[in-house]
Amino acid sequence: MVKKHKAKKEFETLCAENTGAEILSRPHQLPIYPTAAFCFDSLEEGIEIFANQPGVHVYSRYGNPTVEAVASKIAKLEVMGSDLPSYGLLTSSGMAAIFLGLDSILRTGDIILTQPILYGGTSELFEKIFQKNGIKIINTDLNDNKNVITLLKNNKNIRAIFIETPVNPTLEIVDLLNICKLAKLHKVLTVVDNTFSTPYLTQPLQFGADIVIHSTTKYLHGHGASTGGAVITSNRKLFYEKLWVSYKLLGCIASPFEAWLIDIGLKTLPQRMNVQCQNAFKLAQFFNSHPKIIKVNYPGLNTHSTHRIAKKQMKRFGAMLSIEIKGNLIQVKRILKKLKLCTIAPTLGETSTLILHPASMSHLKTPKHIKEQQGIKDNLVRISVGLENINDLMNDWDYALSQ
Repeated sequence: MVKKHKAKKEFETLCAENTGAEILSRPHQLPIYPTAAFCFDSLEEGIEIFANQPGVHVYSRYGNPTVEAVASKIAKLEVMGSDLPSYGLLTSSGMAAIFLGLDSILRTGDIILTQPILYGGTSELFEKIFQKNGIKIINTDLNDNKNVITLLKNNKNIRAIFIETPVNPTLEIVDLLNICKLAKLHKVLTVVDNTFSTPYLTQPLQFGADIVIHSTTKYLHGHGASTGGAVITSNRKLFYEKLWVSYKLLGCIASPFEAWLIDIGLKTLPQRMNVQCQNAFKLAQFFNSHPKIIKVNYPGLNTHSTHRIAKKQMKRFGAMLSIEIKGNLIQVKRILKKLKLCTIAPTLGETSTLILHPASMSHLKTPKHIKEQQGIKDNLVRISVGLENINDLMNDWDYALSQ
C-alpha cells in the first residue's frame, strides 16, 4: 500500500505559507494583485506558459492582472466609436511611456522629427538620452506642411514623428490627420502625446497615429494621488514584437496599486473634463477682455492661431490655457502671490486649479533663444483649470490682477 503523504504543519509553517482566498462572489471594484509572481501546478505547465508569452501570467514585470485591466480600459477609450483594435501598456510614469514608445521603434542613426517646443522633460529626454544614443532630433513647425514634406524627403532616416497636441505650454494644436497622412506616405511612424486632450477630447489613433502616449498622472487619474503612464497602439505586430518586448525588459511597469488608483479616477473622466473644459473656456474669455492680460493661449478662442484645427479634431477645447501678464517677472510674482484659489505646482489635470511658471519651472532646461522664439516669456503663466465655481476663479484672478 502506498502511504499517502500529508505534510505536517507547525505554527511557523502556517505563518509562512501563502493564504488562499476563497472568492464566493464577484468583487464590485477591480481587485489589486500585489504579487511579484504567479504559481504553476507543474513544471510542464510552467514550461508551456513561459514559451507562450505574453499570455498567462508568470511574473508581474511581464504583466499583472490589475495593471493589464487598466491598460486595456485606456486602450479601448482611445478607439471608442471605431472598429480599430487596441493594445495598451501601463508604465510607471509618463516619461517612462514616452521612452518606451520611442525606444521600441528607434535604433542608432534614426531621426525623430518633432516640434520646437515640447514639455520640458520630453525635450531633456531627447537631448540627454536619445541623442547620446545616436538618435538625431529635428525640430520644425509641424503645421508647416511644405517644410515637413521637404524634411521627410531629404532625411530618409526619419523614423518617427513625435507630436504633442495641444503643445505645452502655448496650446497650439497640431493637425493630426495631415501629419499622419504624410508620415504613412513616407513610411514614418507617428507617436502622439495625448495627455492634455485625453481620449475624451481627441483620439489620435483614429486620425492614423501609430502610438499614443499618456501621463496618466494628469487627467486620466485626475486627483493627484497616482503617478503613471500609458502606451497605446492599434498595431498588433508593433505591440507584441516591439512594445511589449521592451516593456518586459525595461521593467517600467506600473504598480498594481497605482493602476487601481488610475482606474478609480477614470470613472469620472467625462464628468470632470466637461466641467473643466467649460471653466477653462469661460476663464479664457475673461482673460481675453482683461486690461492686464496681453495674450491668451487657448484653442477655443477664435483669435487662437490654431482654433480652426482644434475645432476640427477636438470634441471640446481642453482645460489648459496660458496667459501673458502685462508686466515683468517681479510683477508676475506679486500677482500670483495674491491668488487664493490657485496652487503653484508642477503638474496639471487635477480637480483644483493649478498654475505654473513655464520659463523657470517646466521649461527651465529649454535654451533661452528657443523659449523666446516660442513665446515662453517671463510673463507667461500656465493654468490647469479645475472644478471650482467659475465665478470664484474669475473673482480670484480679478483681485490678484488689480493689485
